[in-house]
Amino acid sequence: MRILNFIFTVLFFNTVLTAQNYSIFGKIDGMPDGEVLLGYYYGDKQFVKDTVDSHHGFFHFESEEELESGMYFVLLPNKQYFQLIIDETRNFSFETSKDNMILDMKVQGSKENQLFYEYQKFTQKKGIQADPLKKQLKTLEKDTRKYQKIKTQLQEIDDEVTDFKLDYMQKHFSTFFVKLLSAMEPIVVPESPLLEDGTVDSKFQYNYYKKHYWDLFDLKDDRMVRTPIFHGKMEKYLLEYTPQIPDSIIKSLDILIEKVRESEALFKYVINWSTHHFESSKIMGQDAVFVHLVFTYFITRQTPWIEEVQLTNIIDKAMRISPNLIGTTAPFLKIPDDKGVLQDLHKIKAPFTALFFYDPDCGHCKTETPKVKEVVDSFADKGVKVYAVCTEFDEDMWKEFIVKQETDSWINVIDLENKSNFRGKYNIMGTPRLYLLDEKKKIIAKQIDSKALNEILENEFKKLEQKD
Repeated sequence: MRILNFIFTVLFFNTVLTAQNYSIFGKIDGMPDGEVLLGYYYGDKQFVKDTVDSHHGFFHFESEEELESGMYFVLLPNKQYFQLIIDETRNFSFETSKDNMILDMKVQGSKENQLFYEYQKFTQKKGIQADPLKKQLKTLEKDTRKYQKIKTQLQEIDDEVTDFKLDYMQKHFSTFFVKLLSAMEPIVVPESPLLEDGTVDSKFQYNYYKKHYWDLFDLKDDRMVRTPIFHGKMEKYLLEYTPQIPDSIIKSLDILIEKVRESEALFKYVINWSTHHFESSKIMGQDAVFVHLVFTYFITRQTPWIEEVQLTNIIDKAMRISPNLIGTTAPFLKIPDDKGVLQDLHKIKAPFTALFFYDPDCGHCKTETPKVKEVVDSFADKGVKVYAVCTEFDEDMWKEFIVKQETDSWINVIDLENKSNFRGKYNIMGTPRLYLLDEKKKIIAKQIDSKALNEILENEFKKLEQKD
């Protein structure tokens, strides 16, 4: 697919406003016959709205179905594409050529698209004017007069584009495209001030940028939900410009959700995307963000678009996860050992305790157990212990497993009467499951493997040594 213009590669979207039927005629000189698609973006995905066949360059999109306002893309049989803005005017026509779709574009019946292509034509012409100068510049030495002359020419072109853009935005401030141009404008960060001790405030620029990140973005406009502009900007805000620890993510997410609350479409999108993302995140501890979202927005009935059965499942999962989040005290466990003596997890005296759930008949458990044992044995002189919970109810198989795996030094327990509810407390939906607890039995790692267990123990003991 050929990129037509850098600025417009991110401007494919659709939105929910008053809908009506549509009739859009297109003519593209030199285009081969074939299938033509009318599509849109939703977040970071693309969807097809309509499909028609072209004949001798002519095609016609029409339907009595709703066509929501926003930016669409038209994909041609040869994989070229271009954009159209759909506003209140859903009946219009355009014509252009296959070889120069932007510069040859002529639109009738849609003022928004006429203005949209006026901007594209100017910027493309200036790009064509600048390209040979840029190529020539690469062949010259920086200290030559010719180099400086070309640099000046390029700067003049840049200035022309900037001036045109500012004038265009002022004249057509009410158009949707100008709203998008504004949304893509960079945040200008002032120079960092000095602190009382005379040093530069090193946090000022980050804090200012984060605080003003959404200033130029209209978060009340439902149409923005169908733009890759919004999704990409949202991801950067939450995943790049926010420290990836649950408390920081939750703070940024709550701020964003409040900012988009007046837009039903954006509010729904942010809630849905963030819930799915942090529910399925592979980064340990980020399930706390999922739990926060469910407790704050789902349980309080702020997600009316979620069907009741699905809502119940989401809440149920959050309830299962919430007792065993990173940083919380491990849920109480008191399970009998092979002699029938109740072993209290919280009474174990150890700097770190590995809490290991396994099924003696599970193939993965059989391969992972010796690896866990090897790691724990390497830290045995430092007092690391294992509280190993058999998840099944076959006592003979359990005892045989302990003998074969040589884990008799562990605190081995089995809940034959199913009284402890360890599955519910620790969300045991499969095996093996490995947690790591500190001296006070706070969860510092969960659902890890033996390799991660080794790395975390090494880091934790280094921290203890540094404290000493």
